[in-house]
Amino acid sequence: MRIQVGGLSDGVYQFTLSADASVLGLDGNFDDQVIVKATIEKNGTQTFLSAAISVQGRFECDRCLTPFQSPLTSSYRMYYVTEEGADSHIDPAELQVVPPGSSVIDLTEDVRQTVMLSVPLKLLCSESCKGLCPYCGTNLNSGTCNCEEGEIDSRWEQLMQLKKRT
Repeated sequence: MRIQVGGLSDGVYQFTLSADASVLGLDGNFDDQVIVKATIEKNGTQTFLSAAISVQGRFECDRCLTPFQSPLTSSYRMYYVTEEGADSHIDPAELQVVPPGSSVIDLTEDVRQTVMLSVPLKLLCSESCKGLCPYCGTNLNSGTCNCEEGEIDSRWEQLMQLKKRT
């Protein structure tokens, strides 16, 4: 996933790029196209990139174990500067130094990392997911089970009393 910046005059440019998730090194949860809408602002020895990324992911719910699809969107920004154009006011996390005369910006690794960081830590098919019955394993989103609430282990009794008070 590369953008040709060599030969561009100073100004603002819009790009829309797409690539297979496997080309970007993403795992099996992503096998659709990754779409990147990039805005580049070129100014002398600096090039500022702002990118919005969207991709469809396939996951398994952490509560009910049901497979589901979810769109992921994320964004990042990066300054590309030549060694002599490096500026101290730019956040080092948003700065990449490129050799003078470089004509291509490669977004592949930045896009891959941004997609991986956009995956939620808690994967839920919906916010109202009820999960599985802890006794029989019935998916409580599809119906109820006939399990009775079991006896509480006496070691947890004080904790249950604390829970009832709050």
